[in-house]
Amino acid sequence: MLEYQRYGRNKATVINSTYINSGEYRRKFDKITHNDDINRILYLKAKEMLFHRSGTLLEDMYWIDGDTGEIVAKALNEKVIEEVNYTKSIFNAINGKTNLITMHTHPNSMPPSIADFNSCFEHNYAICIVICHDGTIYNYISNQKVPDKLYEIYIKKFRNNGDINTETEKSAQFMALEQIKRNYNISFQEVI
Repeated sequence: MLEYQRYGRNKATVINSTYINSGEYRRKFDKITHNDDINRILYLKAKEMLFHRSGTLLEDMYWIDGDTGEIVAKALNEKVIEEVNYTKSIFNAINGKTNLITMHTHPNSMPPSIADFNSCFEHNYAICIVICHDGTIYNYISNQKVPDKLYEIYIKKFRNNGDINTETEKSAQFMALEQIKRNYNISFQEVI
């Protein structure tokens, strides 16, 4: 697996290991829940995923019991770029669970997507977290399904003259989510 990840290494998605190992990064996790033990587990798993996927466009994901910190399920061997596949064993592991915290990586360091919000709503997750390769962390929640098409319309509206680069895309996604937040029961924020 290591060779697969290093082949065709993506320099834009290489993590800053010094920052990821820093106290500043660690302290961000202190603000995610009110349970220090859960926050510690989140930090350790975030580091594990970031180091595992550094330099790739592949994502990892964990499902964590928000009461006990137990790892309920994980997806660490994904082979499709920027996607996590919910396998039958993952569905079985999370079925009927309450107070689940999900955490997955975003190699391109973008905010949560509408697919992320809709998955959060569909599975009734308690807290959802995106761990970005640039060290940014977002938490989000959704209490309502949002039409994919609406998100696409807003993204297109907020792109700067159709010029697509990392900064304009990130900005367009933020503005689209802010617009959607006005009419749908979703919430997101950067963890600082």
